Amino acid sequence: MKEGGAKAGVARIARRWTCPVSPDQVEKIASFFELLLRWNARVNLTGARTLDDLLEDHLPDSFALARLASVGAKVVDVGAGGGLPGVPFALLRRDCRVTLVEPRAKRTAFLSTARREVGGSAELEVLRAREEELSAGMFDVATSRATFQPLEWLVLASRLLVPGGVAVVLASGPIEGDREGYSLRDAMSYETGRGAARWAGAFVPRGTIARL
Repeated sequence: MKEGGAKAGVARIARRWTCPVSPDQVEKIASFFELLLRWNARVNLTGARTLDDLLEDHLPDSFALARLASVGAKVVDVGAGGGLPGVPFALLRRDCRVTLVEPRAKRTAFLSTARREVGGSAELEVLRAREEELSAGMFDVATSRATFQPLEWLVLASRLLVPGGVAVVLASGPIEGDREGYSLRDAMSYETGRGAARWAGAFVPRGTIARL
C-alpha cells in the first residue's frame, strides 16, 4: 500500500477524478474498504485481496457511476456482491437513494453490516433478492457490474426503470451505439490506477428522454 493508508488513497483517487469529497466521505469510504478486507479474509466477497486492489481497480467505477447518475436519483445495483461499486457510490452521492440487491445470504449480511457501520447519512438500502423478484418501474438508474453480460443487462434493466430511466453499463471497453432498443446518451472512457481500460455508458430506451 502506498504511504498514507486508506484515507490518503481515497483522497488521491478523488483528486485524480477532480471530484470534491469531504473528510467524512473519505473516512467512510476508507472504513468501508477496511471492513470489506476484514470480512473477505473469512467470506469470499470479492476477488480484491488488498487495499491497493480496492483503491486502484474498483474505486474508479464508483466515481464513474457518480458522474453519470442524475441528481436525487433512485439507484439500484443488482448483484451488489461485496458492495462495489454501490457502497462507495452511495457515500459519494448522498443525494441519491441507493438499493443494493444481492441474493446470497453471507453477502447481504456483509452489506447490512456496512450500511450500519459506515453508511452514515447515505440513503442506502440492502435487499436480499434476485433481479426477477424486483418490482418493475421503480428506479431512475440501474446498474450491475460483473454479474451479467452488458447486452443481457440492458434487456433486464429495462423492466426496472421508470420512464426516462438510465441503464448504466460498466465494462472494459465501449458498447457501440444503439443496442436492444436502447440509445447511448452519455459515456466515458477511463483507466484504473493500474492502467486497465474501463468504460461506463448510460443507455435510455429509444423514444424517451434521459434524466441526465
